[in-house]
Amino acid sequence: MASRAKRILVIGKRADILERSVAALNKQGYSAVGTVSASPDREFHAGDFDLITLGGGVDAATRERLHARFKEQNKDVMVLDVYAPIAGQQIAWALRRSSVEGELGSAFSVTEGDDTFAARATIERACALRLDIYSYPGAALEPVVARVVDTSVTPGTHEFRFEKELARDGFMAVLTLNGEEHHLHHLHQHRG
Repeated sequence: MASRAKRILVIGKRADILERSVAALNKQGYSAVGTVSASPDREFHAGDFDLITLGGGVDAATRERLHARFKEQNKDVMVLDVYAPIAGQQIAWALRRSSVEGELGSAFSVTEGDDTFAARATIERACALRLDIYSYPGAALEPVVARVVDTSVTPGTHEFRFEKELARDGFMAVLTLNGEEHHLHHLHQHRG
């Protein structure tokens, strides 16, 4: 008996990126649909999906509202914040990860200090950690990726500092654990 294709709702802000993402997912055998609607929770029901993704362009207030609303509709649906350059990897990991094993990291945040930014994460199990800053200098269409750190870490809370200059055009801080688990923090909210 063949298993049912995973049903995915892709929510984004840019139709061109959304169309490419949905096409790529369907080509991989998933059953994906996409929307740029401001109210996807009114147009779609979480009970119809296994995974709902929220693109990096979705603002923080809308993101919070959609997470809560979709979980109200279906407590078992996965709602995943994604970022286009790594969304395929994020989705693949989310669909294959073990709920028993859990995530390697949590509580990822970036805060602004006097001279630097500080990225903090709580690590649950020893793993390889990489922190990258994705930016779009001069309104570039493709991101420039700056590596902040690439190291092995043990369980506990870890902090990594980086220069404010690096975050000036920064859009997204991406924490990658063991090359497959991704945690995101929008940097554009720090711009003055």
